[in-house]
Parts: sequence; structure tokens; C-alpha cells
Amino acid sequence: MTPISISSGKWTKHLILSEDEILIKHLPQTNLLVRESIWEYLDRFGAVVIKPSQGLKGYGAVKVSRLDLDQYEIHREKTRIQTDRYGLLQLLDKEKYQRKMYIVQERIPLARVEGKPFDSRIMVEREQKKDEWKITGRLAKVAEKGYFITNVASDILPLHEAISRSNLRNQEHAPLTLIEKIDNLAIHSAHQLAEYYTSSNTIGLDIGITKSGKIYIIEANLKPSRAMFKRLKE
Repeated sequence: MTPISISSGKWTKHLILSEDEILIKHLPQTNLLVRESIWEYLDRFGAVVIKPSQGLKGYGAVKVSRLDLDQYEIHREKTRIQTDRYGLLQLLDKEKYQRKMYIVQERIPLARVEGKPFDSRIMVEREQKKDEWKITGRLAKVAEKGYFITNVASDILPLHEAISRSNLRNQEHAPLTLIEKIDNLAIHSAHQLAEYYTSSNTIGLDIGITKSGKIYIIEANLKPSRAMFKRLKE
């Protein structure tokens, strides 16, 4: 599906990436948030993440998990509350109408370092008006204790170190093999996005790994911050 208009929102970038037969295998199942999609996704996956399409730094992200037939856990930042279907609908209505558009995604069970989930930020850059993209930076963001997203990070680590210290299974050759796969996906993603965002020369990819080693492209950032890489050097 080709987006009708090119915005920088998460939904549009998801549609662009999903046009590629390689990348679509590494994207979390994603849909626009409506009442039908939240129930469908909770039935299919048991836990979902809801976030504003135009949000930054994890702002507004909420994890919803089904606990029982009519009981749900809502996890926002460090806070967890339990509610029934009616309470969840109230939350969705309140949040959705405060902003223009929300998406709902399957929750990716990220690999963990010392019990805390982590994902990676991969920087991909090209020279202006050139077609060749190169990896210029990699790091791992380890979530603060009690958070399900890594935007609030307790540690910034070299990616190979995070993988080596994580609960990933079958780690004999995991760091180098996984990093090579992640690099290839990041560059492939940059080429795909550049077909639409033709003036972009720097793209930051947030890429997650499950403990079984499956790689997911969580999000693409067209104006990524370099502040995390300064923390890594410190």
C-alpha cells in the first residue's frame, strides 16, 4: 500500500517500510487505533503498545496486557493499574481524542539486560545527493527499571556488550551475527525510506531483538538525536 500523503508519522513510515518484502518480515504488526483494532490485537497477541503516530521520545506510549476475560493491565511509564473493559475504553477515548492519530502494535518481548528490556539505535547516513548509505553509529538503550520502553534509559551500552550480557539464547556467535543482520536491515530500511523522504541524509533506526534472536524494526527517526552517542562516549 502506498501512502496517499507523505508525513513523518509512525503510521506512514510503517506503511512505507511494509512495502518491501524483506522489511515487512521484521516489522511488528501495526494498525491504526480504533476500538476494533485494539480488541483484535489483544485477542491475537495478549499485549499491545499504543502510541501517538506523531509522538517523540516515547511520549504517550502505553502498554496494555490482557490479564483475564475482562481484566487488563495498563502500564504507563512506571505506573501499572488494573481495570476492566469499560475502564480501558475510557482511557482509549481520553487519550485518542487528545491527539490526531494513534497506532496500536503487537508488544515485542525485548531481550533483557539484568532484567531490563533493551533495544538498539542504529545511525545510518549518506552524503548529500549520494545513494550509498553507511552505518555511522550503534548503541543499546537499556530501559530504566519499571519501564517497558527504552526512551527512559538507565544505561547506554555498546550494542555488542548489551547482546553479550543479555538473556539471548544460543549466544555462541550471537553478537557479531546479530549486529551484521541489524546493520543490513538498517541500510535496507534507509534505502526504502529515502525513496519517499528524498532529502533525508541521516536516519536513526530503533531495532529490537527478542530473547530468541528475532529482529524487529520498531521505529525510524528522520531527525535522530546524537545525544545518546555522547553518553556512550562518556
